[in-house]
Amino acid sequence: MAIKNLVDEFIQHSPEFYSDTGLQSVDSKHTDILNEAYKQFGDSNLYDQMNFRDWKEQTDYGVPAQLSINNIKQSGLWHTFVKYAYRKLFKYGEERSLRSTILDDMEIIKMVGASDLLDDNPVHLTPGVKKCFIVDGVTVNIRWLRYVYLLKRILDLEVLTDDSVWIDVGSFYGGLQGLVRKYSPKTRIVMVDFHHQLCRSFIYLSKMYPDATHILPDQVQQYPNFRKMPQGAIVYVPVSDYEKLPKQSVDLFSNFFSFGEMKKDFFKIYMNSKLFKESENAYLVNRFISTPFFEKTYDSELSILDYIKSDKSIEYFDMFPMHHYMLVKRELFGRKGYRNISSSYFEMILST
Repeated sequence: MAIKNLVDEFIQHSPEFYSDTGLQSVDSKHTDILNEAYKQFGDSNLYDQMNFRDWKEQTDYGVPAQLSINNIKQSGLWHTFVKYAYRKLFKYGEERSLRSTILDDMEIIKMVGASDLLDDNPVHLTPGVKKCFIVDGVTVNIRWLRYVYLLKRILDLEVLTDDSVWIDVGSFYGGLQGLVRKYSPKTRIVMVDFHHQLCRSFIYLSKMYPDATHILPDQVQQYPNFRKMPQGAIVYVPVSDYEKLPKQSVDLFSNFFSFGEMKKDFFKIYMNSKLFKESENAYLVNRFISTPFFEKTYDSELSILDYIKSDKSIEYFDMFPMHHYMLVKRELFGRKGYRNISSSYFEMILST
């Protein structure tokens, strides 16, 4: 189905689609994202040209320039060659950093035993992809390597059975959900995000799984018991409706990265909810310190101390290894340079 038809269908079933900018306590990062997203969705005539997973505010991250058949097919021989030459000559530092990050992440994938998963899921075959890089004969990009790592961890947890329910807060375009569904096809996947993000997920997952049961925002209330939803259902819940969800136990509750970007009021809505507290397992990846004093990255007061207040038992705790050594060129202390991010990320698996 064309992107325009999918967007139109999602908006038709989302009465509050354009209301997210009115939510209280939204952090400044996501306020900017929402404003730009509504510009992107503002002209329905351009929906079919929309890049729903790699756009101005959120991307698959960069990849080094590469002369490959995939890139030539996508961009043409001349454009691919010119881009390659330009980046090698004028973006040497960025190219070196991106290549090093991808190679480091590939080693992590091997360490956790996820190489077969990566081989089975080359990123160039996924809907809407614009950036890919060939390493060891398989196409990857930085965000995709992250998703494959998380997929491996979720599968190793063995929490998703034939009757599972998984709630994920902050799903972006649904890349991880698409992977998990491939290996756990009967799991009911409940995604919680802003309307425009859910729409991106609907586009992606509808193209991946057109025959799945897709439960859109105005249809969620028909299912007060998640386990009564059809097996393999994919559910789209706007953040504004999260507190309306029925209180019940789920098998897995997850959040990757976005809790650490939220203001504390929003964070508490999720962490104090019955859905989190009564989940059998929780999987969190977030910053140790959302806003270090020397670089005020987010308008958030959160730290690791806020996560360990949970009554759940910690089953696993370590540094999140993906992109750990990535260097980003940005201005700090009045100087531009390649630097690591201001706070590393932890990876924590909890159980009831």
